[in-house]
Amino acid sequence: MIIKKSMMITKNPQPINDVYKLDKKTLGSGTYGVVTKITHLKTNHERACKTIAKKKIKNWERFEQEIKILQTLDHPHILKMYEFFEDDKNVYLITELCTGGELFDKIIEKEQFEEGYAARVFKSIL
Repeated sequence: MIIKKSMMITKNPQPINDVYKLDKKTLGSGTYGVVTKITHLKTNHERACKTIAKKKIKNWERFEQEIKILQTLDHPHILKMYEFFEDDKNVYLITELCTGGELFDKIIEKEQFEEGYAARVFKSIL
């Protein structure tokens, strides 16, 4: 597949607060940052924002390569990235909002998986 420049998601040059309203509640957190729900000010679309502190990014070349890969992905089973922002302290990755919960929590809640159900879950993950 040839990737055209028009297919790439570009960095939004505006301040993120001019485009989105950020929710104060954290949806999740990890080694590099936190995920919060955001709302687009003009369209009211809800999305997720992963805020990554620049000081936590050890290898900028690798990070930029991962962003370029995310920019080109468009598949119903892969998290969609819409755009990204950058300021002096952080990088903000704007993605679709996934509200289905954590797989681990679903496993604990279910207690036992029948083989057919486990196969369907595993297939959807792959």
